[in-house]
Amino acid sequence: MRRSILSIATLSIALASASCGGGPAGTASGAPAPAAAGSVKTAPEFELADLNGKLVRLSDSKGTVRLVDFWATWCAPCREEIPMFRDLSDAYGAKGFNLVGIAMDNEGLSVVKPFVEENHVTYLTLLGNEAVATSYGPLVGFPSKFLIDREGKIVASWVGPVPRAVLEQKIQSLL
Repeated sequence: MRRSILSIATLSIALASASCGGGPAGTASGAPAPAAAGSVKTAPEFELADLNGKLVRLSDSKGTVRLVDFWATWCAPCREEIPMFRDLSDAYGAKGFNLVGIAMDNEGLSVVKPFVEENHVTYLTLLGNEAVATSYGPLVGFPSKFLIDREGKIVASWVGPVPRAVLEQKIQSLL
């Protein structure tokens, strides 16, 4: 009994430490875990407010390649990816690529808007909620990313930080 409680406690600690992108489970190398082969599904539609209160739907960018990134201001790996996301958005935006950041902070606009301004986040940022997280999840940590092709299918997903070369290769293959 004591051994099983210790095992459960150890597992809980390991999962909690990975919840902000400490590395996906199941990858010995620490590399990002892509979606399982054959698990392609249609990206769930959503309608969320941007930082100015305008409602935005995923379908507003239909026909483009989209990277939907669930993140939070308090998540260090999320913050570290912002410069890369700016670069990817700038490099591929004119070719039909859209980056959509969905901020999952409980405090919402009051913390997200100043953070976005201070960190020069130039790509679309939306305020997330439990419903959208559930429709894409269950999300097991932040950041969680979903790459969506021009037909609206999720073709890859990752939990945790992803090297630029990995994202860029996938994005280029879909453009």
